Amino acid sequence: MYSTPTPNVLASALYQVYADSSHAPDSLELWIAIADEAVRELKMPVLVSLVPWVPIALRYEQVTTDGEFFPHTGAVRVMTGPLTGTLYQDLATAAREVVVAIRGQRAELDGGDTSDGDGDEQADAVRPVSPSWRFRNRGPAVPGLRAVPPLTS
Repeated sequence: MYSTPTPNVLASALYQVYADSSHAPDSLELWIAIADEAVRELKMPVLVSLVPWVPIALRYEQVTTDGEFFPHTGAVRVMTGPLTGTLYQDLATAAREVVVAIRGQRAELDGGDTSDGDGDEQADAVRPVSPSWRFRNRGPAVPGLRAVPPLTS
């Protein structure tokens, strides 16, 4: 079944051009390639079964959880951590569940004691925590960006 590209499918395709490019991030060639891909994607119908999962990651309390995002439906599949293999219908639900799982692991490691000794347990429970998913860093650094050599004196 074909459908039109959703904004998520378009964003996924544009990110793929960016991630696979050998051009510098601020080069005109890269942005022309992204614009060409956007035009191509907007003109073509999308076969849902061919939409690739996009690698993403969430960082919370110095723990990185890898996942995959399906642009056509907005679903998230957790790939690492205690929720490995779990599928969520949206990014926000997946992020909240990862936070709960990480807090649970921390509580187990602390022997069940979730207090930090300053009496702010109630404030911690009420405070909303909303880390966001980011594109996962894949592959080597972009060619053309060289490290500045150290100054020698």
